[in-house]
Amino acid sequence: GIAMDKGWEQAAAALGILAAGAAYLPIDPALPESRRRYLAENGALTLVLTQAHWRKLVWPGDVQVVAVDELLPDHEPLTPLPDLRPSDLAYVIYTSGSTGQPKGVMIEHQAALNTLIDVHRRFGIGADDTVLGLSSLSFDLSVYDLFGLLGCGGRLVLPDPERLRDPGHWLE
Repeated sequence: GIAMDKGWEQAAAALGILAAGAAYLPIDPALPESRRRYLAENGALTLVLTQAHWRKLVWPGDVQVVAVDELLPDHEPLTPLPDLRPSDLAYVIYTSGSTGQPKGVMIEHQAALNTLIDVHRRFGIGADDTVLGLSSLSFDLSVYDLFGLLGCGGRLVLPDPERLRDPGHWLE
């Protein structure tokens, strides 16, 4: 699970989870405890990456919580990355659901890659482009914000989390 404010830590968490061969489940830390609990339990989370100021959130007892901004550098050699297939799970996004109960939509690596390729081709995005990343990690096109621009060598600009909805800040 990733329960963080939008920012570089969130991007690093998503990249790290995928590099480890796992899939990520974004959970907005501002959600009510009952909704976070449902997502964690229904998503079978064992680990939540968060930031120190969100450590106070309550999670099911079997979920390990790690504040990434409190981690110390690890100088151990990296283990080889796992072999992944295009059909492996990349992430899960919970929709509001037509019944009012959120339901998880599982996205495989190939489906995510198809989205990135389509947006690149449709808009001619490349290494010289910059995109303002406003999408919540819980929104399906956030995959483009993170992986589309970084994957083609472009620049991703993330607003300050406390000014995320301020168009004046976007202009800055």
